[in-house]
Amino acid sequence: MPQFVRNGPIVPDRLVQDLEDDRVVIFCGAGVSMSAGLPSYNGLVAHCYDTLTHPKPTDDREWLWPDRMLGALESRYTPDNVRQVVAARLNRRPTSLALHRAILRLSRLRRSNGMRLVTTNFDTFFEKARRGLDFGRDFQFHAGPILPIPRDDRAASWRSLVYLHGRLGGSDQHLVLTSSDFGRAYLTEGWAARFIVRLFADFTVLFLGYSLNDPVLRYMTDAFAAENLEMRSGQPRGPAYIFSPFEGAEPPDSQPFHDRNLEPIFYADTSHHAALRETIVQWADWRDDFLSSVGRVISEIAPRRPDAIDPTDTANLIWAVAGRADDQGYGARTFAAVEPRPPIEWLPLFEARDIARSEAHQKATREAAKAERSAPPAPDLDFIPLFPLQSDSRHIALTPTGFALLPWFCRHLGTESLVEHVIEKLGQGRMLHPRLRQAIRRQLPEETELREGFRRFWWIVSSHGGWVGARRRDDPGSLWTAQGAYTVGADREWIRQEILAGLRPLLDFTTSNYRSYRDATHPELAGDPIGDRISEIADAEVELTDQNHVRGFIDTVNGRPGAAEFWGWLNDDLTGLLAQALHLFAAADEANADNDPSSLQRPSVEPHEQNYQHRQWTLLFDLIWRGWEHIDAHDRSASRAAVARWQTLPFLSFRRLVAAAVTHSCHFSETEKVEVLLNG
Repeated sequence: MPQFVRNGPIVPDRLVQDLEDDRVVIFCGAGVSMSAGLPSYNGLVAHCYDTLTHPKPTDDREWLWPDRMLGALESRYTPDNVRQVVAARLNRRPTSLALHRAILRLSRLRRSNGMRLVTTNFDTFFEKARRGLDFGRDFQFHAGPILPIPRDDRAASWRSLVYLHGRLGGSDQHLVLTSSDFGRAYLTEGWAARFIVRLFADFTVLFLGYSLNDPVLRYMTDAFAAENLEMRSGQPRGPAYIFSPFEGAEPPDSQPFHDRNLEPIFYADTSHHAALRETIVQWADWRDDFLSSVGRVISEIAPRRPDAIDPTDTANLIWAVAGRADDQGYGARTFAAVEPRPPIEWLPLFEARDIARSEAHQKATREAAKAERSAPPAPDLDFIPLFPLQSDSRHIALTPTGFALLPWFCRHLGTESLVEHVIEKLGQGRMLHPRLRQAIRRQLPEETELREGFRRFWWIVSSHGGWVGARRRDDPGSLWTAQGAYTVGADREWIRQEILAGLRPLLDFTTSNYRSYRDATHPELAGDPIGDRISEIADAEVELTDQNHVRGFIDTVNGRPGAAEFWGWLNDDLTGLLAQALHLFAAADEANADNDPSSLQRPSVEPHEQNYQHRQWTLLFDLIWRGWEHIDAHDRSASRAAVARWQTLPFLSFRRLVAAAVTHSCHFSETEKVEVLLNG
């Protein structure tokens, strides 16, 4: 949420976006005209009493209803006399129109000509302030009781300044000043109430220059509170926003505002509401020249770490990058090109924005279901789709903002914290978006300074073969279905395909502790770069696709007759799966002919209690060995052929299998056994 001036109010994202979508109507109260030198409503009443030399009430409770006090004054001195006094006071020359001009700029429509603005003041300061501003058409206004229909249809849209309670000029008899005037406008004749009810059904309202106890605000909020309307889109009507000052260190309780369907935007009341005035002016400046404003904010804030700056600067940067839905990625492109490059620590904060928006939508959807109305449209997420779930086959297209961040992402291929972030995503069952993977692969040849460990890591995680990232699934996998089918004697070839799918090896990563270990054992190296080998930045592991059901399936097969024959039948396939696992380790520079993870993760090639609770991929050794034992006992040539295949595979694991097999089998000569022992 943007904070347009330091220590000023924080403006909600939804309000800012609704304004960009021409869906906001600003209601201006006496506080706006006070900035130009006019009195508050109570101040105007006091002025009338003083001018007419009538004693002012001394009971503070009477001042809670200044409209009644004016009514009593009119009964004593006639409406004409009172209204002449009012007109004389409000027709004075304004002391400043800066706030009025800023409000006019905010009220201009972006997608068509004209403007939308409502004031309950009687003065014509907005007309004076409009000089030099272009509204794309003649400046129009309407004054109560003759009001436009506040509809948001493009063809017949309302586009004018509305003096809801009348405008100075003529006889001033239509000014809504007294309690009886309010009664006619909101009750007996009801023209003001009808306008407000319809307006609140079609637009987001922002109250500016009112207090919670303002009688004018009470009349208006009572009017729309009496109507339990939904917006014409079928969605529930959102709250009206109101800028509200507070004194002291903490904002007041917001519940009294919520009770009247108002969402307060609090700000500290210092220097006669200077923070609010400056906020409105800066907001208008942002809106008038969004591109320059975004560029300035991003260039100033983006190069700094978010944990080292004021939280309001952090919020402003995030809003500048992604807060305006129709900027076609301009903010993100600007961010991605900033020098020095923005730190990667911004990425989790960007994602947090998406998470908050997604959670808000889920909450609104649940509320809609309870109320039996249609769910609100889902928000477009900019950052979460960069790492979609592996189970999500839709491959959601990136927004312009998300796509524009890809170059920034690629500028950090040598950043350890980005590697850790990606590993965390893989651990959540996510993958890199295809467009992100493509961008990384295009960038890697250009990265001549990138250390080999980083280069290898990014080639792996940007692959498209689906062999990276252990599957995180809650639904039963292929081994679960094969387990049930095996017990009822299903077709072997069908079971075979399910087994191969469930036992398919996948390369996964966990965060490496290399840096902390090296820095602790060699303090003189602390801070030096790492990444010459992939193991310095990530620990590679191999998981089996249906890892949740591997042991259960194996136990089921081994618990039924014919298990050894079954594994023998699959021996060639199982050998291929083990080779795949080792090739994955080799891709991560963790396996070759002289060393691979089996030396630690599979202490004994043959089944042995010391193998218990090691990595699941090593269970392939058990299945291969048991199947080969069955083959060796029944078919000499097939046994020798299996060992011969193992000898062709370029990994230590298969050299160990060969050595164990020729030692165990009677189908190999002493010369062959010695040759294996000497040369592998």
